[in-house]
Amino acid sequence: MNTQEFDISLEQGHLRSKKLLMKKKVEYATEGDRLIQFYKTASMQNCSPQQALIGMAIKHFSSICDMASIPQDYSISQWREKITDLRNYTHLLDALNEEML
Repeated sequence: MNTQEFDISLEQGHLRSKKLLMKKKVEYATEGDRLIQFYKTASMQNCSPQQALIGMAIKHFSSICDMASIPQDYSISQWREKITDLRNYTHLLDALNEEML
């Protein structure tokens, strides 16, 4: 992949992330707070919101690890879905840290 192709792929990845985060806002941003689910989960598990988020992200990472053992069995759209989910957890972690620290 040359530099131009990579730059296009990077931009497309960012757009997928943004689109999914906007879609999920309706589903998860109750009470007007984009991060409320991590605070609620942390309270239920007696841990920090960051630890709650990491626990949720691990599920996606574990799934990606399983997929990597037989990558050809998955379509590019399946790969992109999992990668976008995992990438979005890093964005959410960044926002959570910004709010808390």
